[in-house]
Amino acid sequence: MSQPRVLIIQDISASCRISMNVAVPVVSCLDNWVSILPTALLSTHTGKEFEGYTFLDLTQEMGGILQHWQSLGIKFDGILIGYLGSRQQIDIVRGIIHTFASEDAHIVLDPAMGDQGVLYPGFTLEYVDEMAALCNEATVITPNVTEACFLTKRPVLKKPYKEAEVAELLADLRVLNPKSVVLTGVSLEPEKIGAVCVSQNEPEAQYAFAKHFPGHYDGAGDLFTSVVGGLLFQDLPLTIATETAVHYNSMVIERTLKSGRELHYGVQFETDLPYLIEQLRKYKPTE
Repeated sequence: MSQPRVLIIQDISASCRISMNVAVPVVSCLDNWVSILPTALLSTHTGKEFEGYTFLDLTQEMGGILQHWQSLGIKFDGILIGYLGSRQQIDIVRGIIHTFASEDAHIVLDPAMGDQGVLYPGFTLEYVDEMAALCNEATVITPNVTEACFLTKRPVLKKPYKEAEVAELLADLRVLNPKSVVLTGVSLEPEKIGAVCVSQNEPEAQYAFAKHFPGHYDGAGDLFTSVVGGLLFQDLPLTIATETAVHYNSMVIERTLKSGRELHYGVQFETDLPYLIEQLRKYKPTE
């Protein structure tokens, strides 16, 4: 059986375990044929720990790459969309979905634009509105709670969340994308954190939780969406993809904390990639 051909669209933070540096190995190890379309090249991510980071906008280069691909007749069975640096890039991505996605392609969108109750530097409410419109083009969206609140114009929730609040937030997200939603960073009690998913095929909300390790972990959101996308591209159910991503992230964060390395460079995800391969073989045995 041939591998799904997948396109990953997001930035490259050259020295950190986030964004493209996470997505490519994760999606690839789940038996997908990966192509990349970088949106920007940065020396590090844009967190406060890295003052003076470099940033190269690749919007113009994206256009040239896409023209060449179109001349080659390339189509993708799946598209994974992460950090986009501008409203112009949102428009480009919309065009990519219409031009390069095969008829039954999975379009996985992480509306990466905020966390911990605030938007990332450089993002505006106008950008949020454009991202909300893009959500309708995807087959699944994976916002964290902060992003979900901005997308739905709700006040940002405070932990621990109430199940009724989460249900209301999910209902509003399904207006933006009625196909599939995975809400990440959900915590109903201090000791556990995870995600909740809902879809047209599985309309009842399904929660998945793992041990909560207090703190902020750069790259964890990119990692989560990469696992979900990588498994969906293999046509596994959304509930399995979500549960696998929650437990993998927990394993990786615990391993990173034990390593004693600087957290702002990202999480030590590589060591536990075999776990993802085992889960794929468990749910989709090799023929």
